[in-house]
Amino acid sequence: MKNDLTIGLAGLGLIGGSIALALKRRGGRYRIVAWDREGETLDRAVSDGVVDIAASSELVEFKSCDMVFLCVPVFAMRDVLERLIPNLKPDCVITDVGSTKVDVSRIMAEAGVSGQYIGGHPLAGSEKSGYSAAKTNLFENAYYVITTDKNTPEHKKQLLIHVIQDLKAIPLEMTPSEHDRVTAAISHVPHVVASLLVNMVKKLDGPDGHMKTIAAGGFKDITRIASSSPELWAGICLSNRDMILKTLSAMEGQLSDFSNVLKEGNEEELIQFFKTARAFRNSFADMQKSIIQRDFDIVVDVEDRPGIIATIATALARKGINIKNIGIVHSRENEEGALEIRFEDAEAMNAGLKTLIALGYHAKARG
Repeated sequence: MKNDLTIGLAGLGLIGGSIALALKRRGGRYRIVAWDREGETLDRAVSDGVVDIAASSELVEFKSCDMVFLCVPVFAMRDVLERLIPNLKPDCVITDVGSTKVDVSRIMAEAGVSGQYIGGHPLAGSEKSGYSAAKTNLFENAYYVITTDKNTPEHKKQLLIHVIQDLKAIPLEMTPSEHDRVTAAISHVPHVVASLLVNMVKKLDGPDGHMKTIAAGGFKDITRIASSSPELWAGICLSNRDMILKTLSAMEGQLSDFSNVLKEGNEEELIQFFKTARAFRNSFADMQKSIIQRDFDIVVDVEDRPGIIATIATALARKGINIKNIGIVHSRENEEGALEIRFEDAEAMNAGLKTLIALGYHAKARG
C-alpha cells in the first residue's frame, strides 16, 4: 500500500472539506488537490492549509491524483465527471459520496470508467452545510459504505478501504442495488414519511392551530428529518425512484393490513403488531447499529480518543446526573454528534446538557 497518496476532491462542502481535514490530520501522508465551484471556498481551504493545490476550472491539476472523490450531488456528477476524465490517470480510483449508488454506477458505466469506480456513501453528516461546517472528526466511528461488484479490482478496493480507515470511519461493503434497497427503507422513505406526517398535520389542523401548538415528543422526533433540504431530497428520491416506490408499495400493504385489523377491533393482533415493532426496534442497540432513541437523548460532538466516554460519564456523575445509556452513533447522516447519551427524564437531560456545554463540549438535545 502506498504511504503517500495524492487525493483529489471535486467539491469542497461539508463532506469534501471534512475528508480533506481528516486526511491532513494524518501528517504528510496525503497531498490534497481540490476544486470547488466557489472560488472563495477554495481560496480559504488553501489558506487554512487544508488543500495543497487549488484546481482550475479545467481540472488539469487532477492528473497527479491516485484517487478522486466526487463530492457533488448526483444530478451534477455527470458534468463534473466529463470534465475530470481527460485529466485522470488510467489507474486512478474514482469514488463518490452520494446517497444513491445504482444511478451513479450507471453514470460511470456510460462514461466508460466502471473499472476505476468504487461507490462510496459515508453515513455521517450535519444539519449544517458547506466548507465552514466541515470537521476533522466528522467520520470517526461512522459507517462508510462502499459498493462493489465482481469486476471491482481488489487492489483498488483495498486502497479505498485504507483511505476510509484513515478517516477513522468503519468500511461496510455491499452491492449498489443492495445499498439502494437498504437506504430506501431506512433513510429515503422515512424522509418521505416524515414530510407526509407534517403535511398531514398542516392539512388537518384547524384555524386555531392546536395540532401545531401541542406537537411535541414523539411527533417531533419522527418528523425532525423533514427539516432537511427540499432540493437535496427531491434529487435523492428521483435518483432512487424504483427502490423507493417498491418500499412505499410494501408500506401501503402494511398500512392496509393494519387498517383491516383496526376495523375488526382485533385487540390481540394490535398488541402483537406493536410488540413485534418494539422488539425489533429495541434490538438495534444489541446489533450495535445505533443506540435506542428516546425523548431524553442528547448528542455530543467529540473526537475519538482513549477514555473520552469515561471522561464524560465521570463529569456527569460528579454532578449527580444519572444516565441510562451512552454509546457511539455509527450511522449519523443527520447528526452533528458522534456520541449519544440517554437520560431518565427531562430534568436529568437538561442538567447533563448544561454541564457538558459548560465544559466546552458541543452538545444538543435530539429532536
